[in-house]
Amino acid sequence: PIRVEGSLNNRKPANQFRLIHFTRLRYGLHLASSTTPTPSCVELPVCHSARSTSSALTFSAPRYLLEEVGDSGRHQLVLFWLFVVPINFIIPWVALLPIFMTSTPEHWCHVPGRPPNVSIDQWKQLTIPREHKEGIGETFSSCRQYNLTSGVREALGQSSEVTQLTSSTFNASYRVVGCQTGWDYDHTYYDMTLSMELNWVCDRSSQVVVWMSVGLAGNVIGTLVLNSLSDLVGRLPMLLVSAMLYAVFGLVRLYVKDYLWIMVTMFLASTSFPSILELSLIITLEQVSPGWRARITSTSFIMWTAGMCLLPLLAWLTRDWVLLGVITTVPFFLLILCWWFLPESPRWMLSRNNIDKCAELMKRIARRNRKEVPEKLDETLQSIAKTHNSEKNYGALQLFQNSTVLFRTFLLTVCYSCYNLFYYGLTYNISNLSGNEFINFFLLAITELPSNLLGWWMSDFLGRRWTTAGCSLLAAITALINVFLINGAQWVPILVLIISKMFVTISFMVVYVQCAEIYPTTHRSCGTGLSSLVSSIFGTTAPYIAYSDTYGSWMPYLILSAIGIIGFIFASLIPETLNTDLPQSLLDASNFLTTEKYWSYKGKRLTSGKAGITQQTSPSQGHVNLAIAETNIANKTAAS
Repeated sequence: PIRVEGSLNNRKPANQFRLIHFTRLRYGLHLASSTTPTPSCVELPVCHSARSTSSALTFSAPRYLLEEVGDSGRHQLVLFWLFVVPINFIIPWVALLPIFMTSTPEHWCHVPGRPPNVSIDQWKQLTIPREHKEGIGETFSSCRQYNLTSGVREALGQSSEVTQLTSSTFNASYRVVGCQTGWDYDHTYYDMTLSMELNWVCDRSSQVVVWMSVGLAGNVIGTLVLNSLSDLVGRLPMLLVSAMLYAVFGLVRLYVKDYLWIMVTMFLASTSFPSILELSLIITLEQVSPGWRARITSTSFIMWTAGMCLLPLLAWLTRDWVLLGVITTVPFFLLILCWWFLPESPRWMLSRNNIDKCAELMKRIARRNRKEVPEKLDETLQSIAKTHNSEKNYGALQLFQNSTVLFRTFLLTVCYSCYNLFYYGLTYNISNLSGNEFINFFLLAITELPSNLLGWWMSDFLGRRWTTAGCSLLAAITALINVFLINGAQWVPILVLIISKMFVTISFMVVYVQCAEIYPTTHRSCGTGLSSLVSSIFGTTAPYIAYSDTYGSWMPYLILSAIGIIGFIFASLIPETLNTDLPQSLLDASNFLTTEKYWSYKGKRLTSGKAGITQQTSPSQGHVNLAIAETNIANKTAAS
């Protein structure tokens, strides 16, 4: 026990003092108070507010307990290598696979009757009209043909002079119509894609957009349902449900032929994407030290980039959309092994009063990290759970009850939406790149690798707040520069767009860390899911950013620049969370970092990891402030 005496209310007479007993446990602080007159006074660190102090005392406890059993040892390395790395390597296939599955190669109307001695190019000269396409020039029409009758085609087949005929002398008298008997496709890169198999081209090309839109709707519903359920039934069960949803329906969609079932299976398979991506990170982030959070999130983005880079190679090697789908879907069945090897989050167990299971897991973590099991572990967990679980969990709606939590939810959601819209809007706008589809995709993917590495370093060195805001501003500036480079050399605006993509990728990566560090444990999954949900809804407008090019080539860049500036403004209002303790409950979150100043900078700082009474610590670091207001002391006394 540490006895500290002092006047805590300057408005009362100097001879009235409160005696505060601080019993420093390994896992937090237990408070009691009594009143006694004494002339002596020991000055405590200044408390900015009674509520912030109480919050620090509560949400720091789980972290100290995790420190005792090890928060950066062998257990965390197992989570890192067995789950963070492989899951984030294959997860981009869920979102990006449809690009190759519905790839539409060069195509033209199928006109039957081509003689054996006539090449495809010669036959196209006779049967397919030419038209001008912007950015390509004069080329064969993809959707129109000359209206040749069967008799004319038979006569051509019997003529020995057909190879000497030219389009100008032969088909000038025939009118142009739409394709009458289907299409022929260029098989240079693909033997078969979904678009080729179902002839989703020309007037049916919108079916590709509908199919992808149905998948996007699945993302939205999956975020709303699966992420919210994970806060109620557990992170691990919903992660496995999500993985099985994709594994099963991702395979089924490859073999169904009915139009309705093609759409239904795409919807069901796509519901899994947000929850697999986010829950695997949340489970891990809730079991590591603050210093590991940026490392884990950065690694997840690096592995995402690696998976993206491999995808075009797989598409090029397989040449068939069904075989590509099987190869990229079967690995998700292996995630069922998570049930036996991936531990549930101990913070979630604590939030649901699963004391026995949480104690068992903490002991297993201690053994794996070669640490001693803390004394009176069960009693400590019960005490922490009693402190944290006094509030009911009704899901994301509770994020709107407190003004501080509501405001930060709004900030995170706006930033999440801005970066998502900027990222995909910019990606759609780069579709003007000419050349090989697989190489283009690889080049756009590999540019994210330096972004991930730089974002990792910047978020730990400069802090989360100014890394997110600064890179958002730089992405906006580089996009705006392209407004003045439209008529320049073609490679210049492409290079500037790649630089802009690098900056927005950093902002996108770091905002994931901020979501994990600002939302409390009890609502972390549903809070992140809410931000992701709103982001997905706004993300449906990304193709229209590229479409705005019809009003002027400069329009997409102006829109992207405006989005980036909005992201900068709102990101600068999010408090700095570098090296802070994670809030455990909504009460913790409502008092979390409430004294941050706008122009403050907390980058490149060290944390003591221990509470002290003679050392003044910043409340923004989440450290325990041992000064407590008289009102809170009285409440503690009454409660005891």
